Amino acid sequence: MKDFTLSHKRWQQIFDVQLLIALIWMLLEVIFQNKNSVGNLIQGAFFIIVLGLNFYNQRVNRQNGIIFEIVRWLNLFGLSTLFPSVWVEIGNYFLKNVPQLEILWVLLLWMSYLVLLLPLAILFAGSLKNWFLRLIGVGLLGTQYGPDSLLKIGKNLPWLHSITSQGVVAAFALLILACFLGKAWGFHFNPNLKFVKSRNFQYSVLLLLVLFAFIDVFYNAFINYDKQIWTAFFRYSIDLQKKYFTIASFTAALEPGIFEETERYLAIIILLAGFNQYRNLRVPIAIYGSALLFGLSHLGNVGWNGETFEATIAQVIGVMESGFLWAVLYLYSGKLWLPMIFHFLMDYLANLQSGWNSAGWQFNSWATDYISEVLMVLVPLAVTVWMMYGKRREVLEENADRLMNLSPEFNRH
Repeated sequence: MKDFTLSHKRWQQIFDVQLLIALIWMLLEVIFQNKNSVGNLIQGAFFIIVLGLNFYNQRVNRQNGIIFEIVRWLNLFGLSTLFPSVWVEIGNYFLKNVPQLEILWVLLLWMSYLVLLLPLAILFAGSLKNWFLRLIGVGLLGTQYGPDSLLKIGKNLPWLHSITSQGVVAAFALLILACFLGKAWGFHFNPNLKFVKSRNFQYSVLLLLVLFAFIDVFYNAFINYDKQIWTAFFRYSIDLQKKYFTIASFTAALEPGIFEETERYLAIIILLAGFNQYRNLRVPIAIYGSALLFGLSHLGNVGWNGETFEATIAQVIGVMESGFLWAVLYLYSGKLWLPMIFHFLMDYLANLQSGWNSAGWQFNSWATDYISEVLMVLVPLAVTVWMMYGKRREVLEENADRLMNLSPEFNRH
């Protein structure tokens, strides 16, 4: 992935055009579609205030101070949701009124969605210095995931419909945004580092990590225990069903494989930079911190297709272990596509057995539920602890430096 940059002035010009398009569209809706409900009027008033503050801040040409901070957070909170909403409404208008060009509209909409929030991210999240505020900024920009599923693409175009409705386009949009945002923070543009074999790198360690990742996927996908204790260790069932070999099952696994691993990458570089002054702690904080955030992101699954609160808590803890392993795999290999593949495999194998829209986790409060949960956490945790020593740790540190564009010697002082 090649480095690509625009000047601050150019990003600002693109952002201004986006503001004007949103304003014109909202006015047209009020005039021609009679969208003048209280909710629409409040949204319109909020947007007018944000628009005015943006142009005032540009007029005084300030990139810091209280006015800029107000503008920054109003934009990140409001426009990260408003821009995708306007995109959906414009897209649905053309899909409804000119259906003969549906494929063309979808492709054009995809292209625009991939870069929709880039100006907002570069201008207002790219200048954040504090690691906690960066995490908040990334979380707000992640709201681009969701609105794209509201695009009304005909089911006669199954691939286009599924890729959009399952959030795959939003996942790729976040990946592109992560590259540009990382560059704006002074980090490596490409999350996939060029392979450089240092004297500390060992192929045997990489192969062991890949092997453990396969074992982790196999256990999570095929363990089929009941109340008998031994089944939590040794009872497996491979029940891949033909009826679930669908486009939706594939895209429902592809989306989290890309989206959630990109979120992990962003969390890793943010935490590495935020705790860089604590040289002995920055890598463990990045690995375990990103895994914790990954686990907590699943709290919203309560009620998803019948998933209970207890099952969701078990899922939060259970997926955290994969987060440990995938974070270490990424930092050791320098290749983000590796954990993406394992994440995709884990979700896809689950989809092929129970369907993509089934509850993501089951928990019956059996003793074997707890044993399985402990196994899923302790084994990957032991692997990550093993990686914290010797030459293995040196490679993690070297790649951390490379991600942050630091010289190898910088880590030693």
